[in-house]
Amino acid sequence: MPVKAERGRGFLRKLDRWIGVPALLGLSLFRKKRPKPAQFNSIGICVFAAIGDALLASSLIADLRNAFPGLKITVFATPANVATFDLITGYDDLVLVPITNPWAAIGVVSSHPVDILIDSSQWPRIGALVAALSGARWTIGFETAGQNRHYSYDICVKHSSKAHELDNFRSLLSPLGVQAKAMPPLDLSTLAGIECLNIKQPYLVLHPWASGNHFELREWPIASWVSLASQVLRSGYGVVISGGPGDVDRAADLCLKIERASGDLTPVSLLNLVGQTNLLTTAAYVNGAAAVVAVNTGTMHLAALLGKPLVALHGPTNPDRWGPIYPGARNEQNTLILGPGFNEGGAYLNLGFEYPENPTYLMDQISVEAVVDALRKFSINIE
Repeated sequence: MPVKAERGRGFLRKLDRWIGVPALLGLSLFRKKRPKPAQFNSIGICVFAAIGDALLASSLIADLRNAFPGLKITVFATPANVATFDLITGYDDLVLVPITNPWAAIGVVSSHPVDILIDSSQWPRIGALVAALSGARWTIGFETAGQNRHYSYDICVKHSSKAHELDNFRSLLSPLGVQAKAMPPLDLSTLAGIECLNIKQPYLVLHPWASGNHFELREWPIASWVSLASQVLRSGYGVVISGGPGDVDRAADLCLKIERASGDLTPVSLLNLVGQTNLLTTAAYVNGAAAVVAVNTGTMHLAALLGKPLVALHGPTNPDRWGPIYPGARNEQNTLILGPGFNEGGAYLNLGFEYPENPTYLMDQISVEAVVDALRKFSINIE
């Protein structure tokens, strides 16, 4: 199964609820809540979501390292997000968990015992089951409204639908007495040796692809990307297309349409990274870009954390919950969010799957002209 498919699979989501909820309730009946250990030497963090969530959840590493300098920190990641931690510093061990195979996942986590285990999952029951059966002496996780997943944690933290997700992740450290405030600890030294010279300078990174449940409803029309890229190219900038392994065919088709719409292009004007590079190399291109245009996805979060001029395209995703402007590190001068707000029918997603029965496509409400105007505010001189 492609790593992109870890999220958004309807059958797995239903199975997670049908089996997970009664299993967790049953576990809670046979085990008492345990007190926090008076002393602890190791903490594990389960990060079982996609790259964007993994970037935000990595802030826990920095706060734990600041609060407990001698603590051993283990990150439990999945095939879909493990590459994220090539960009992160501060942890001691990284363990790959086959999250789509629950019994194997439990076995892997339990074979790397920790004193305290923090599950950063917001709604899947599998994270809570892994935590309950991990062998950890104490477990922390979210109590999320309507998800019935919190029964077996030793202590729960209420997940808020009103807070940015970075603040929700930070709240997981409150049972440890930690006032979390750190940003994700990006290790820029990992990008230092990667050259981005095989593209016309300066260049823009365009990230058209979303993932997860109903990903197509969070993507801007292909015709709009073609129009934007053509204008950028005609204005003398290079264009880099980024994406994940599951986007290879669509990215190739997009580049072909851009080439046809743009006429004569020099060989280094348009670069397709999709399927050609790893996350580190993509991050290096993002870090070297004059600006980034992206839908709400991990690349958007990465661009924001790197402080790049960013135009973030939102439709059903709520930017107050998942946007690129973070609590305590507001970066308005480098970030512009475009898309229909709640009063225009957008910004209604909280956990990511709360679509109506027949959802309306909203992303076409964002015009190419609006994106071009936003880029001009960053001194990107598009004709």
